[in-house]
Amino acid sequence: MRHALSFALALSFCAQLSADQQDQAQIHNSLQGYSGNAMVNQAAGSAQQQVNARAIAAGEHASVQVRQQRDQIAEEAGQLDASSHITGNAFSAGNGILGVNQSAGVGNQQINAFRLGFGALPESLDDSGLAQSAAPLSINSGAEVPNNGERLVEIDDQAFVGSRGAVQLNQSAGVGNRSVNNLGIRIID
Repeated sequence: MRHALSFALALSFCAQLSADQQDQAQIHNSLQGYSGNAMVNQAAGSAQQQVNARAIAAGEHASVQVRQQRDQIAEEAGQLDASSHITGNAFSAGNGILGVNQSAGVGNQQINAFRLGFGALPESLDDSGLAQSAAPLSINSGAEVPNNGERLVEIDDQAFVGSRGAVQLNQSAGVGNRSVNNLGIRIID
């Protein structure tokens, strides 16, 4: 009888631990002096989507698209403590194109997209063309966001110091965050 009670208490304790979630993503002193194209995805938690996309296109009709879709986040119960940290001299003194996605929590989406086009013809945009570039309305994922818990993002003041080129950073902590960095460059003769 005594062993059965101990086992039941242990199961109860494990159930409590799984109801509270602690997710932490940390990058410390990484990729100092990078050169060229560097891409980093780091996630702690569940149901994260991250992409670093790079495309180079040449010609008049070159086209590049990046798309990411999340249909629904699984429901999480209990407290959620989520934190993302970039500390020390991470990504300092680098040259080139850097994409960093870092998230902690549940169901976060992050995109870093970089496009470089050579010889593409210039185009004019009227109101109908500009209207197509508007961000769509947010769709509710259906997940309940835990009301209690701590969400924290941190970037050290020495991180990224002295970097040159294009630096794209998405950093989030929590539930259902969406962030996009989209940079397109056209070079015309």
